[in-house]
Order: sequence, then structure tokens, then C-alpha cells
Amino acid sequence: MRRMDVLLFATLAPFSLALFTGVLGLAYASLIPASILAYSLLSDLPSGFHVERTVEARNLAVGRRARVHVRLTVERGAGLVFIGDVVSPGLKVHGRNRRVFVKLPGEVLQVEYSYEVSPGKRGVHSISPVEVIGRDFLGLFGANYGIFGDEVTIESRPAIGSLRASSLRSIRAKRRGLPVVLSRKGISSRDFKEIREYQPGDPLNAINWKATARFGVPLVNEYEPEGMATVMVYADTTTEMGTGDVFSGALESALSLSLSLVHTLLKANLRVGLYLAGSGRFVTPRTGTQAFSSFLRAVLSAGPSPNPEPMPLAVERSKRAGKVDLAVIITNVTPYNVSELRDAVGKLRKTFNCRVLLVDINPYGAIDKDVMYLSRLHKRKLAGTLGVPVVEWVPSQESPSTALKKVLGGVSLAL
Repeated sequence: MRRMDVLLFATLAPFSLALFTGVLGLAYASLIPASILAYSLLSDLPSGFHVERTVEARNLAVGRRARVHVRLTVERGAGLVFIGDVVSPGLKVHGRNRRVFVKLPGEVLQVEYSYEVSPGKRGVHSISPVEVIGRDFLGLFGANYGIFGDEVTIESRPAIGSLRASSLRSIRAKRRGLPVVLSRKGISSRDFKEIREYQPGDPLNAINWKATARFGVPLVNEYEPEGMATVMVYADTTTEMGTGDVFSGALESALSLSLSLVHTLLKANLRVGLYLAGSGRFVTPRTGTQAFSSFLRAVLSAGPSPNPEPMPLAVERSKRAGKVDLAVIITNVTPYNVSELRDAVGKLRKTFNCRVLLVDINPYGAIDKDVMYLSRLHKRKLAGTLGVPVVEWVPSQESPSTALKKVLGGVSLAL
């Protein structure tokens, strides 16, 4: 039964009963529903909506927060005003993004509220336009409905772990002669290698202006690196890496650690390259923190890829990396890929004559502690057959910075 019918019945029933029984006191029971009914008929629904919404930041790292501020103005009518928006599943809401306000007659309602959002995984997330609904206090009539503003997109990138400068210096000093390997000179050799097209991150002083003017495209001089170690990072982005929580599973953890490692090694003036197995994206080894944008673009659109690209094939396709001193493989070791990893290690040693470090991500810690401990024992047995140093990382128990420190310790010992 509609609320209007209930109010009419509550108004007429006591009055009719008073007429038939002759007890006039029963008629007073109809005054309250009659007053409510009269007020609802005479008052207007809330209307005249004006909404302003601002978002503090639209480019965030995973886990960082951005404040959303909303200002609402209701000019006319009286009743309840419902306001809110909808965020995509990849965004976490801190606070309340849906509110209810009371609009009194004869007054202009002006309210403000705010909440925070944080991306739980990399990618592009959205916040819908603001929806406003105005109803009378009893919901007897229809509603005034409005949509305000545009959809807001928030682009998130993997969180980049960082170390204190003192920690990085101590890692550098662990091995005699390491400061020579971590050269601060950048392109320190005068041995010319080739002229190639300009890539984002190349220093401006490397541009060959004569060749650029002749061919009409930016060209740079590339020289042979001297006294500078080269680290090649191989990150597994195949569908097998979809294990674990959607926000902090094996894939997202691998990409976050890859970016953190690349960023740290670039700051230490090493030559760093990246290959995303499965996604087929290859960033050739380069130096300088200016080159980090190239790595970031490659990671943002990576995986989980259905492309069955085994790690040995990824090594074969990365031969253009040239001289490599250390290869870091980041993956989730399972009985299904251990033989491929063994072949990849052999191919790396044969192709580049380099050392290999493997990072084994254990995504099962988010499922259950017992499962995590059992999987750790099994994974250690599998990784022991690869014949390379292995760094274990359980993302549910250790932060990316902790994992980065463990990996950098292995890097410094391997170089």
C-alpha cells in the first residue's frame, strides 16, 4: 500500500468512526495524519541543485590517497536530499561518499563534505558523475533527480619502494671495487657505437644536430659504456602470474618490485633494461633517472597476458640488450614453470655469460598461513634445482621496500 493511501486511511478512519459511534474524541486522532498530509501537499520537493566537485590528484601511486571535495547547494523546496557517486572496483573509499541532508522550507541548503580514495592496483580508475535525489519527508510523491559533473579518471602506477641513501651506500660498499662498477660518469667512453633515433630519457647533449637536420628526425650518438655494469630485469606477466589477491597478487607484486628495482639501479648510475615476458615489451638498457618514464609506460599496460611466452623465448628476444653483467628474473616458481626457468638460466649464461639472480614471489600468504608455509617449503625445493641465488618474497608479510633491500643485497654480491 502506498504511503499516500495510508495517510488518507489514517485521516478518514478515526473521523468516520467518531461519526458512527458518536464519540467525538476519536476525531482528534485524525489531526496528526491530516496535518502531515496537508504539509506534504502544500510543500515542494527539493530542487535547484548545484554541485561542485574537485579531486586533489588524478595520478597516484598504488596505496596513496587523494581527497575528493564536494559542495552542494539546494535552493528551493523541503525534504530529504540524497547525494553520492560510484567509484570503480579498483578504488578504495576512505570515509563516506554517499550522504543524506535535510532541506528545510524557506532556507537555502549549502553543505560541503569530503572523502578520500586510494587505488588498490595499477591502471585507470573512475569516479562517476555526482547523483542528487530530492524527496519529500514522507516519500509520498515522486523525486527530483539530477546528474552533475563529468566522470573523473584516476591513473595509478605501481608503488615504488625506496631505500634511504645510507642503505644504498652500504650496499654499494659491500664489495671491493663496486663504486667503480656504479660509475657516476654516465656515458664515460669516447668509443663511438652508432647513430640511432632519439628515445625518451636520452640526454640532450647526445643529440647529433647535423644528422637530425639532414634526416628530419631526432638522432643521437651512442657510445660504448665504460666501467658501468648492466642489469637486465625479466618480469613474468603471463596469466600464470594471476595467482593471489587481485590487488597484491603475484603479477602486481612483480611489476611493483620491477619498477622499484629499475628506479633504484638507475639512481645508482647502472645501465638497466627490462623485458616483460608475456606482454612482449622490451626496454633496452639505458642510464639516468630521465629514462625511468620509458620503463613506467611499459609497466602500466602490462599483463596479465594470455600470450604463452616462456622465459627462454623472452631471453632469446632480448639479445639486443648487448653486454649484460647480471640478469634478475622475477616470477612465481611453480612445478609448471620450473623447467622453463632452468632453460632460461642456461640460455642467459650462454647468451650473455652473465650471473643470474631469481626473485620468487609467494602470493599464497594472503590465502592462509599454513598454505603459505607449505608452499614456501615446496618452492624452496623447486628453486634449489635452478642453481642460482634465490630471493624469497611474501608480499602479504613484507613490504616492497624490504623486498627491494633483499634484492639489492643479491645484486651487489653478484656484480
